[in-house]
Amino acid sequence: MDRITIENFDIKINKENVLKTLGCFEGSEVYNTVSKYFDEEEDVVLDLIYPRAIIKTEEMRAYCIMTLGEKISEYSKSLFDNGEGMKGILVDAMADDYLFSMDKVLSERIKLECAATGYGVKRRLDAPKDFPLSQQRVIIEKTRIKNVDMTSAFMLIPVKTFAYILEFTTDKNIFNAQHDCSKCRNFDCPRRSAKDEGDFDVLSGYEFTPSLGECKSAVCIDIGTTTVAFELITNRGVRKVYKTINPQRRFGVDVLSRIEAANRGREEELSSLIRYTLINGYNEVTREYGDVEKVVIAGNTSMVHMLMGYSCVSLGEYPFKSEHLDSVKTDFASVTGGTPVIDTFIYGGISAFVGGDIVSGLYMCDFDKSEEVNLFIDLGTNGEMVIGNRDKIIVTSTAAGPAFEGGRISCGAGSVDGAICGVDLKNGIIETISGKPPVGICGTGIIELVSELIDSKIINNTGLLCDDYFVNGYKVSEDVVFTQNDIRQVQMAKAAVRAGIESLTEQYGIAAGDINRVYLAGGFGYGLSPQKACNIGILPMEFISKIKVIGNSSLGGCAKYCSSADGDERIHHIKEISEEISLGNNENFNRMYIEYMNF
Repeated sequence: MDRITIENFDIKINKENVLKTLGCFEGSEVYNTVSKYFDEEEDVVLDLIYPRAIIKTEEMRAYCIMTLGEKISEYSKSLFDNGEGMKGILVDAMADDYLFSMDKVLSERIKLECAATGYGVKRRLDAPKDFPLSQQRVIIEKTRIKNVDMTSAFMLIPVKTFAYILEFTTDKNIFNAQHDCSKCRNFDCPRRSAKDEGDFDVLSGYEFTPSLGECKSAVCIDIGTTTVAFELITNRGVRKVYKTINPQRRFGVDVLSRIEAANRGREEELSSLIRYTLINGYNEVTREYGDVEKVVIAGNTSMVHMLMGYSCVSLGEYPFKSEHLDSVKTDFASVTGGTPVIDTFIYGGISAFVGGDIVSGLYMCDFDKSEEVNLFIDLGTNGEMVIGNRDKIIVTSTAAGPAFEGGRISCGAGSVDGAICGVDLKNGIIETISGKPPVGICGTGIIELVSELIDSKIINNTGLLCDDYFVNGYKVSEDVVFTQNDIRQVQMAKAAVRAGIESLTEQYGIAAGDINRVYLAGGFGYGLSPQKACNIGILPMEFISKIKVIGNSSLGGCAKYCSSADGDERIHHIKEISEEISLGNNENFNRMYIEYMNF
């Protein structure tokens, strides 16, 4: 094996993979629209792709490079230029799927060559984790591939190009030619296969001060898709906080991936993981205190199903229903299979995608007592939204994707020390969590950066980076770059949320300006600048003076339940007057989603 060139690839673009990458699952709000676009664009994309791959061996190494050519990226850019942002994002994802498939084909070809020569592959080296980006120039020179180059910022062009190095071994039984996800910092890549999902943090503060009354102590638990938070509260307030990663992330970063895993026979594993997490978390917060009098748990519908061992089949099939939405009174030992035997309350949900965590938040915010119409928004991978008052509540959810939590962003990060959380380009100010050197950019930082880039005319209204930054991306700090694809992820997330808000207000029969109060829940909302969120169009401008940031309202509602004698009655009333609307078949939502893709 000296120099091999491959130009004939019999590859079909995997529609299911592409739509899943974009957060479009069957029955989701824009599935039908994006599916139709895929069918329209498939042949066009295949005609524009010029796939080439070259392997050059030298001593005990192979220099590998593959590209789709420049025409496909030019086409994607032209769609954005013409205001067809959704199609532009889709075409980009289709090209990525083809490139990933090419990588697999190349790996199989190398395996055959190794079998013939008696060698194995010891490891694969990828930039920048294994060698500097600048050294990709060596791969270009070794392979002598035509029409592939590198920019001054060490980015390969055409954009859809991979380059890596393989190290050979005389042990023919070893073959490690695949991309190693365990070394990759892109923790929310939809194709990620590693179990190590990186570090995340969760904000446990909330706008409620517990006063327990007769119940002298309790443990409150919020089971989130990404994190699980525990609080020990007593009559003296919050005594101890513990937070941990939800270990179910190894089955997927989103709820639907885990439902799919449960329905493929992994339900007991998912259940065991969260039960162990609850036992461990309970022990952590009570270690120096001893057993408490009550445990209160809130989580989204899927998390509760997996905790309780309920079947997830109906959650994963359209029209996505649940037969287990009632609140549960039991004991902690029965829930976890461990100890101790303590009275436990688990919030019931409203629907398959609006769970007990949202009911808990509504209870904390006194939705059931308000005469005015209020709006509740929990921004995360699955954006839940609620509008209403004491007489009528309408709820919905929209698949915003993980961009607001730093997911699927090239240098994205959770709320960890060193994550960029604030940006002021005019004054050259970059703020990071705990003032540490920048290691990535978290959700609030992403929103602030996009807002600043818009104001500075570096991003236009279609989301396109100006020519100076289109290829290399915008360099936020020495090791943090914000790319064109990152902007597209933000556009999809913000379009889903904004279209969801507009659909809710329209269904309720009021204008955005008529809403009395807008509650922003969750760790992401806690540090969000209302001005900049409105500036990029996540929220209507009319909301600026009405926004109240409330933190982890799921935990807050748990604490409130411990201190209220009429909690059961009020929670029942909230669920009874709540009506869910589905955005999946809502023509106005689909229209507004496309419309709000632009800034």
